[in-house]
Amino acid sequence: MTPEQRSTIDKAATLKGATITQWALDHLMADARKDIEEETTIRLSARAFDEFKEALEGPMPQALQDLLKRDAQWL
Repeated sequence: MTPEQRSTIDKAATLKGATITQWALDHLMADARKDIEEETTIRLSARAFDEFKEALEGPMPQALQDLLKRDAQWL
């Protein structure tokens, strides 16, 4: 950490009435939650969701049915 970075973090923590550890942990947790949500949540428009739902509710394509009947080929 550079002296400038340390000074900036010290100032931010002081302004919030927190220790550096408390301030850093609060920000790390917020960013961690954001990263987890971004990587585990899929957002669809209403139209895309309706198309997805129709695909799930419709009949399985024959090519997929044939593929599922094949024996697995493991390397």
